[in-house]
Parts: sequence; C-alpha cells; structure tokens
Amino acid sequence: MPIVFPSLFPCARLARPAVSAGVVALLLATAVLSPPAGAQYDPAKALVEIDAIASLYPDPDVAIESPAFAAGKNDFTSQEEMLAFIQKLAAQTPAMRVRQLGLSQQGRAIPLLVFVEPSTASGAELMKNGKPTVLLIGSQHGNEPAGGEAALAFAGMLANGALGDILAQVNILIVPRANPDGSAAFLRGLADGQDVNRDHLTLATPEGQALAQVFNGYQPEVVLDSHEFSVGGRWVEKFGALQKFDGLIQSATVANLPPAQAAAAETLFRQPLLQAFDHHKLSHSWYYTTSVSMADKTVVMGGVGPDTGRNIAGLRNAISFLLETRGVGIGKAHFKRRVFTHLTAIESIVQTTASQASQVLALNRQLRQQVAAEAGQGVLNVIGVATPGRHTLAMLDAQSGQPIAIEVDWMSALAIQPRLQRPRPYAYLLPASEQRAAERLQALGVSVYMVAAELQLAPEQGAQAYRLTSQSAGRKQDVTGSAGAASDVMRVTTELEPVRLTIAGGWYYVPLDQPLANLAAAALEPESQSSYVSNRLLQVPAAENGKPAYLPLYRLAKRPQLAVEALAAQQGLLPDTTAQRQSYAENDPGAKQ
Repeated sequence: MPIVFPSLFPCARLARPAVSAGVVALLLATAVLSPPAGAQYDPAKALVEIDAIASLYPDPDVAIESPAFAAGKNDFTSQEEMLAFIQKLAAQTPAMRVRQLGLSQQGRAIPLLVFVEPSTASGAELMKNGKPTVLLIGSQHGNEPAGGEAALAFAGMLANGALGDILAQVNILIVPRANPDGSAAFLRGLADGQDVNRDHLTLATPEGQALAQVFNGYQPEVVLDSHEFSVGGRWVEKFGALQKFDGLIQSATVANLPPAQAAAAETLFRQPLLQAFDHHKLSHSWYYTTSVSMADKTVVMGGVGPDTGRNIAGLRNAISFLLETRGVGIGKAHFKRRVFTHLTAIESIVQTTASQASQVLALNRQLRQQVAAEAGQGVLNVIGVATPGRHTLAMLDAQSGQPIAIEVDWMSALAIQPRLQRPRPYAYLLPASEQRAAERLQALGVSVYMVAAELQLAPEQGAQAYRLTSQSAGRKQDVTGSAGAASDVMRVTTELEPVRLTIAGGWYYVPLDQPLANLAAAALEPESQSSYVSNRLLQVPAAENGKPAYLPLYRLAKRPQLAVEALAAQQGLLPDTTAQRQSYAENDPGAKQ
C-alpha cells in the first residue's frame, strides 16, 4: 500500500510563543563570529539540460516553505537566512529547542534543532522519555543544498503542526547544515578542503566533532544523511550519459554489523521508503558512484569503510541511510523536485520510526547488548571489500535524452568480502603516551578507562602485541578515488605476537564488552586506512638496528583482573555525558550510555 503524505501541503500555523534565550544567544554569537555570508553560487557554471531531459523532472504541485523558495530568490539559502528561519520556527512552538554544537573553521554556527515533547534540549532527558530518536543531517557537502533545505522545510512542518502529534511517538533531531563554510562558498569540502563525511572516526575537524556530539549526547536509533550526486561531468566523459534517477539510497554497509541490523534497515525502512517514492513518481535506485579517473569505468556502491556518516552511524548501532538526489552540477534546476524527494524520504523514515517505535527501541537494545556480549569471541573483520560483478545502469543519453542501458563493472557493497580477519579481542590497551588517541576515542563516545594499579600478564594470559612488518606513506582513497585534502596516511601491516606485558598505572583500557565495541575496533585495528595508526593518532615507531618495531597498542584475548577508573568526559566534546569515576566492574555495558 503506497504511503501518502498529505502533510507536505500547507496547513494552519500555531500560536507563536516567545523565542527562547538560547536561540537569541546562538544568533547573536553567529552575527559576531561569522564572516559575511552569501553562497558563492554561479548559475553560469551550471549544466543546462536539453528540453527532452528537463521535461522529465517536473516540479511537484506542493508548497515548500523554506528560505530558498521565497519569492524572487535566485540562489540558495545563506547562513543568515537559515538562522533567521530557525529563530522564526522557535517562536512557533515550545516543542523546539536550539543548541549550538560549535563553530565551523571560519566561525559559523552549527545549530542542532531538537523537537521533543515534553520539551528539552538535554540528551539525558530525551533518552529517558521512552521514544526512539531520529537524526536528520543535511549539507555535509556544501555544494549539495537540497538535503539541508529539506531539513529546514521539515523543521517548519514540525513547528507549525503539519505532522500532528508525531512527537508523541518519536524524538527528532535536525542538523540542517553540517558544513556551513562549504555551503557559503558552494564547495563540497570544509574551509581547509577536508571532507567531513570522511571524518566520522578520526574527528580531526570541528565539524566532525560537532556531529559526534549529537551521536554521543542523544544516541539516535535512526539516522538519515542527505546528499546530492553529480548529474553529468565524469558520467558524460566515461559513458556519454547523464544520471537519471531522482534519488539513490543505501543503508550502512560496513564490516561487523549484526545481520539483524541490515535486515531491519531493508524490510522495516527501505521498502516503505521506495513505496513512497513510487507513489510520488520519483525514480530511485541503490546509491552508486564512479572514480574521478577517466580510465576507470567501474561503478561502485557507497563505500564499505568505517569513516562515512552512514557507516559510522551503523557502527553506533543505528539504522542508518544515505540519500542522494540528482543535483550536483545543475545549479537550481529542478530544485523543488530535489527538495521534495528528500522530504518524501524524511517523512517516510520518521513515520516508520513512529509507527514501529517499540520494535525500533527493542532492536536497538538487542544490537547494543549483542555487540557488547561478543567481546573476546568470534572473528573481527579488520578490512572488508565490496564484491565485484556486473550491473546494468539506467541512464539518459547526453545528446538525445533517450533512456539507455549501460553494462558496467560493478562493486556491490551489499556483500562484503573479508580481506583481513583476526580473533575479536576482549579489550585493547594503550600506554600512557597515547593520550591523544584515548581522548579521540572518548570524543567518539567509546568508554575508555585508566589503569589504576600495575598488573603483569604472561603470554598465556592472552596479551598480544602488534609487530610492524611494513610501513609506508600513502593517500587515503574513497570510492571516487580520492578522499580530498589532508588524506595522507601511514599504511602498515602487522603480525600479532604473544607478549609478557607489564600494564602500568596510567595506561588506557578499552574494553569491547560495550555497545560501541565495533567503533573502537575500527579505530584501533591498525591496517584500515581509517584507523588511528594510519591517521597518526597513534605513534608509529621506526625499526632500529634490525630490531623489530612494535606499535604502542596491545590486545587482550581475555578479561583481565584490572583495577581501572573511568576517565572524565572531554570538555566541549561530550556536553551531555556526566562520566563518574567508577570501577569498570560497576559499569553496565549493555545499558544505553
């Protein structure tokens, strides 16, 4: 049965209560700190489609209320327009609170909109209300505006009551603009050229840290990350064709996810979403892309590495989706249709979460407990790769606009082949010298403890060291061929060796009997290009005088009898966490923390 969303049409507004002091403070701070805004969008650089193609994408007959659709507006929503719109919404409903997650590299505010009843901006309070939480993320890439605009429009629908009593069943978090500097410049990357959507594990950027705050403070059960994809460009050069589909969607595809997680994403969420697309005559497919190299004509689904928002959200035990619409390179063409596509997906995912609230909450509890219970058992997939095959792409001939089918080499992310596996350890240990890595793990929300008293372990007690067998400088690669600026990595290979280990007081203990165990493993197993070793957050020693070199990182195959204490939360990174110093034995790894 198709899902119909009458709330996409205008409806009466509610009365306007006073604007909260927090919103005013956010806007004032931004006015002082932000450079002059205004998207550097140049319509003269946009691809102009021939009529035979443009006519395939008519605007939907709906009203969308957001800044980009104001009368006479020819470009995209500026930072000031976004914040003014948010201030206006906050005056309409007490159910909306606004938090400033931080500032971008150029000083622009990154707001979080919290829609919850009873009203609160506190993650601790929200997690007690017995409802699942949906997180919507827009504009991680600054030249992909439709998802962020849809997030603002959806916030407007929540504020004016267009979705009825939806907040009685679900909490909704919205980050409408995760990359405000890129949006102002109408560029994909951050101000320093980095890609925030490759920074969800290392947290090297303030923008990546801001998003981590949301995950840590609110622990959403469902996540939708909204993007846009290139219509022409390398597709024309490689295949003589333009992209056809309105929307491309993919759930989390990364090693070590529990099978129940992928099954729920498909049956509970993606299938109803596709029905919603079909109902509104929006074409759709799996997400895919291709390398920037003109010689490489392989087409790949979204990556399987642990660095993107979609995959890291999956490792955080959330049902997670990437949605991309047909937008990059065509300027403001079909913008209403693009935003409507995102709105359709947002409504479907929110409505599914609300209607299946108890099932979503139960699944999340199951996933967290299952991950924690696997410590020291089974196999850990350190590196996985997509499965090669053949696939038929439905595209549009660039000259005539006629539909064409193109057979391509295809890398499927739906089946991940293990390239490197190891036994899953019970815990990791870091010497006191590796404070930076320990703090970054904490910023991810991983539980990290400090060793309180010395302990000696014999090799038969399960202590293992990582002996370096090779190391070389390299560049981080993603599915397009390059991960952007600041992507120099140290590539290493290692062998595990049993070791007699003296664990000193002040070392860091990272147990895997916790819900974020797979996130911790993604950061610490050294061979992955996203690991803390590869990204130099852990020291990589050089071999001297022919002697073997070992990483300052150890595994424990069994639970040790360690005296440990919890570390204090890192100020500014975990604002909603109040970590008390306690014995590790007193911590409940299966609880939502």
